[in-house]
Amino acid sequence: MDGRSTLPFDSFDGLANHTVFCLWTGANALSDRRISALWSIVNNLACPIAFLSPYSLRRWELPQAPFHPAFELLSPTHRADYLRSYLMHHYGGGYTDLKMSSKSWWSSFERLRASSALALGYTEVGPGGVAPVAGPEGDLLRANYDSLIGCGAFIFRRRTALTEAWYGNTVRALDAKLDALRRHPARHPQDRLGAQFDDGSVSEYPFAWTELLGNILHPLIYEYRAQVLHDDIAPQMHDYR
Repeated sequence: MDGRSTLPFDSFDGLANHTVFCLWTGANALSDRRISALWSIVNNLACPIAFLSPYSLRRWELPQAPFHPAFELLSPTHRADYLRSYLMHHYGGGYTDLKMSSKSWWSSFERLRASSALALGYTEVGPGGVAPVAGPEGDLLRANYDSLIGCGAFIFRRRTALTEAWYGNTVRALDAKLDALRRHPARHPQDRLGAQFDDGSVSEYPFAWTELLGNILHPLIYEYRAQVLHDDIAPQMHDYR
């Protein structure tokens, strides 16, 4: 057995079921704060919660859409970034970081379902919250940060042009650096290109911190901004580790 589910998950619609995904993709134990955050999510969002751990995440892997061959080589942080695009494209529904949450999401799900919009999220916190995309495109995104939604909590309609572009661009980014990743797999849960380890060595892991999430998602949200709703679903952004 490879751990994949034999349930008909291909027909699962996370938006219709008001399901919110939470991810913990590393073998390291959750801290007390992360456990408290998970309980706050379960208790306050008023929605079904799908918590994916290293022991359960493969159950959501569709036979016709296997995880990218780079998956096990990525840092846990970047595995979670990849899974956000995978889950939102194939299943839709909500996602939240493992951070303290105090608000019900039920009405936000209903608001998105009742509309023709493709996604819903909290307004990006400011220019500093925008992914560090280079050049004029990055300047445009930072100048229009209030048209963007944050990457830490959101709801998506599945299998739309937006999720297809998001997942497709993520796959292409992994394809482009797969050989380098095989030579330099992640050595730390928050590994990133140029990070310095305790032994003084510098990481040659090929991905920058926001390369597999914000750098891909923020430009797409701006492109589709007329079809993205904003709502107050942000979790607590401090003291979460």
